[in-house]
Amino acid sequence: MNARFESGSDILGQNRNPRAMDIRNIAYQRERNMLSRAGFAAVSALCVFAFAAHAETVKVGVVQGLSGPPAIVDFGESYLQGIKAAVEDYKAAGGKYQIELIVYDDEANPQRAVSMVQRLITNDKVPLVIGTVSSGNVLAFAPILQRAGVPLMAGPSIATNIVSQFIDENPSFIFRCSMVEKYQIDAILDWGVKNFKKIGLVHSTTGYGNFAAKEIKEGLKQRGVELVAVEAVAPSVTDLTPQMLNLKNAGAELALNFNEQFELMFRAMAKLSYKPVVAGNWGISSRKVQEVVGNDLIEGSVMGQALDLAQPKAKAFDERMKKIYGDKYRWPVVAALGYDGARISLMAIDKAGNDPKKIRDALEQVDGYDAISGTPPKPFGPKDHECLDKKDVFLGVWRKGEVVRLQ
Repeated sequence: MNARFESGSDILGQNRNPRAMDIRNIAYQRERNMLSRAGFAAVSALCVFAFAAHAETVKVGVVQGLSGPPAIVDFGESYLQGIKAAVEDYKAAGGKYQIELIVYDDEANPQRAVSMVQRLITNDKVPLVIGTVSSGNVLAFAPILQRAGVPLMAGPSIATNIVSQFIDENPSFIFRCSMVEKYQIDAILDWGVKNFKKIGLVHSTTGYGNFAAKEIKEGLKQRGVELVAVEAVAPSVTDLTPQMLNLKNAGAELALNFNEQFELMFRAMAKLSYKPVVAGNWGISSRKVQEVVGNDLIEGSVMGQALDLAQPKAKAFDERMKKIYGDKYRWPVVAALGYDGARISLMAIDKAGNDPKKIRDALEQVDGYDAISGTPPKPFGPKDHECLDKKDVFLGVWRKGEVVRLQ
């Protein structure tokens, strides 16, 4: 795998191909002097390696939030870890093409994200783009990719309308392999109204937080329930004690956590000796959040999930990523979706090469895919560009230091 990580115009790393001429010369000399079957096998292996060195290169653009707020970085780095694992597996399986990842950090800034995508299209001439964390960033650059006819594999962005607003285009180039906000919220609300009489909400005033709050309020209204307390929190706020005190005074038994600084709710609960059940954004499943707040506080917290670590494939993937990244591996479900999104993209590339329109068509035709996450064998179709459907999303819960399926 060739990979370039770029921030602005600085190239931080690049792997180069072996010198193909030297390889061919070695192979030729050994072929002339074969003395045994072992010698012939060695020559064959070298010839295959030489062929791989000459394979056509396909550049894949990646835009992720790799600096900025900690939660953004956790999402971005985890999804990128999954992408890199997918490329390694593609290479090991003998993929047709040399894959070069061109990775840009959008710094969680929509203007920069747009600039990076324009650069990927115009300068790097990539036939496919993967990214990014912030839904607002994706909503800003998705129309550019749609007009350019370059497929986007959105992720780990979550806003419901990222894909749906383009699905009736003829054709749509916008796909996603990530959680979908509506599916997550519907699952939480269905469970919440059955088990709790009083529900409170804390959400950020970011574009994401306001969008989530709107969907929660509408969803509860449809279920005939009203929130007993709603607290909107600016991104600069670092202490949620006043907000959680209001939820406590309102008698909220279930506290919905849709503030990107996930740990702040738990810290305030500890100060107030207030222990409602917490449910919210899938970010609560981050091992980093667990590490910061501790097992006691996070125990019993619920969130949307699309990775069941009780399944052998998921468990094996989790162990593999732990060995590779150590404590830098923090988010199994996000890494798994990054892996699946990239592997599906590479299956399309293997069929279509460098042609973006053919890649788009091939994405819809992928079938028989064996996913790590809840992604089904046929992820996409002409009117379905979400790799996860509602049935593929379930609720997870922290139990004894692990996220397991909520029973």
